[in-house]
Amino acid sequence: MGLNRIGSGRVLASLCAACVLASVVLLVPAVTAQAQNALLVTIIVDGQEWDYVSAQPTVGGILSEAGVALGAKDRVSCKLRAKPVRGMRIRVTRIVEKTVVQKEPIRFKTVTKFDPKVRGGKVVVQKGERGEKEIKYLVTYKDGVKVGYRVLEARLLKVPKDEIVSVSRQAILASRGRKTVRTLRMLATAYDPGPRSCGKWASGRTAIGMKAGHGVVAVDPRVIPMRTKLYVEGYGYCIAGDTGGAIKGNRIDLGFNTYREAIRFGRRWVTVHVLK
Repeated sequence: MGLNRIGSGRVLASLCAACVLASVVLLVPAVTAQAQNALLVTIIVDGQEWDYVSAQPTVGGILSEAGVALGAKDRVSCKLRAKPVRGMRIRVTRIVEKTVVQKEPIRFKTVTKFDPKVRGGKVVVQKGERGEKEIKYLVTYKDGVKVGYRVLEARLLKVPKDEIVSVSRQAILASRGRKTVRTLRMLATAYDPGPRSCGKWASGRTAIGMKAGHGVVAVDPRVIPMRTKLYVEGYGYCIAGDTGGAIKGNRIDLGFNTYREAIRFGRRWVTVHVLK
């Protein structure tokens, strides 16, 4: 019985050795083939760069094997299904989007009103107050650097309050460095460069060759010489650059860019400052 057991043990040992040898024989070609397919690539991600040897058949496989997890918006320099080649540089750019909410001020407007009763040139009737708004942004970062944003939502928190300033005519003229030589009370009408105001032969040019429109007015040269600089209350700064058949004496025709503007102005008495 003892001899039989010894014989059986030797047979079993021989079988195990044969199995191990067969496994090694089968494994060596597989390892050899894998080693032959291995490629050296360079991986660049999260501010680091390193060389990596892999036999994975795709770029995505190499990154997964190397432990590089990809976010939903991350960008890879090569297609994930692309077949890697020796010396390939695989760059991963991290794309992160964050929602940012911030409050921003709203500037108030300054409304200037002419008031002949004002003394001292300028009086603040109503002090302006800034408004406030809340804006929600979607901010995009590329490898930790802000590269863009877009507005998702804007909400008004506080309406700005206009600042109202009353000024005298002296303050208005002084702001442009002008002095009034004389003041005239004139009947004003309005016109535009088109045919509805100037007839079918309208050229868009005035009697002295200037381009007609806002800032150019028609006067009687005997009252106001051509090219005289003026300030018309309710209209603004202008120059005497045109004449008209009906513009005689204390009449003035104010130029506008459109027929609608001219009609809206209508006909009214104005104060005209002849400037030095």
